[in-house]
Amino acid sequence: MKIAFIEKYKNKIGLRFNSPLRKGPVRDYVFIHINKTAGTSIVHIIGKPFRKHLTAKEVIAAIGRGKWDSAYKFTVVRNPWDKMVSHYKHRIKTQPESMRLPRSQDFIAFGDWLRCTLAEPRDPRYYNRPQHFLPQVEWLKDDRGELRMDAIIRFESLAEGFRKVAEDLGLDAELPHLNNTAPTSYRDFYDDGLRDLVAAHFRADIDLFGYSF
Repeated sequence: MKIAFIEKYKNKIGLRFNSPLRKGPVRDYVFIHINKTAGTSIVHIIGKPFRKHLTAKEVIAAIGRGKWDSAYKFTVVRNPWDKMVSHYKHRIKTQPESMRLPRSQDFIAFGDWLRCTLAEPRDPRYYNRPQHFLPQVEWLKDDRGELRMDAIIRFESLAEGFRKVAEDLGLDAELPHLNNTAPTSYRDFYDDGLRDLVAAHFRADIDLFGYSF
């Protein structure tokens, strides 16, 4: 109980002094950093928040509804099938022990990992950060269930999208051109069943952002 209180207090203090609200030449702004959407490249330009990967609801709790309403809000979204492959690879690279099979040095296969994290019952060994598996739409909804972003950048055209945001905000900043993986490579990880599993979980993203396999 005491540890939980201390962590909550540290979070409040940290958010107060390193707010997710950024001061821009033209307008204050907020970046909703969804995991595995190359948001780190943007964070390097605008500065690190106290805690990355805050949802819209968490940002509102930190800065207040008034500042949220008046701020310029932007984010980056990504093809869900591509995003899950990137998520899997990132976990193996950065948290290898959490991706091993029980009593084995072998990593869990991509398809098994998807079934353990997107289908019920979820396995807590692999589904250890539920927020990172949220549909991207859920990151962006505010405390009223509304989605009000001034700009939604597609990962697939990141540099171009951020250039427009920088112009809107009066920022003298540009992302370097990234050598992204070929857009069809993620398909090699999927069979029909896995494709449909991701489609069902991320249906809201697919419908709203127009992604296809």
